[in-house]
Amino acid sequence: MQDRRKSLEPPKGGLRRVVRGAPVFCLIALVLCACNSKPPDAVERGRMVYMTNCVVCHNPDPNLPGTQGPAIAGSSEALLEARVLHLSYPPGYKPQRNTHAMRAFPQLKNHIGDLAAFLAAARRQSDAKADAR
Repeated sequence: MQDRRKSLEPPKGGLRRVVRGAPVFCLIALVLCACNSKPPDAVERGRMVYMTNCVVCHNPDPNLPGTQGPAIAGSSEALLEARVLHLSYPPGYKPQRNTHAMRAFPQLKNHIGDLAAFLAAARRQSDAKADAR
């Protein structure tokens, strides 16, 4: 019976070596992953802002109207700054809707340019699809 038990036991030190080497392996993997990733560009940062703050009322596809907000793909930076930060409109702009449901998002002050980049890219992508048809 003892011979059988010995054959089922792992070799001495084997598991310890694996456990001891695991943190080193994880550290190397983490460094390699970090070296291959690049910081998000303005369009990607704007997409994150849009998906986090805007899709509650606007459509996840900014080319389409949402449940409460209009389609906003291609909106200018001036319009975004006026609406998002001050709940106003740039001079001479005619609103798509007459509702007053939108609230201000002053915390997005430093992200208006990113949001504009994302909405411009969404408009270009939609236009390219339409041209391909």
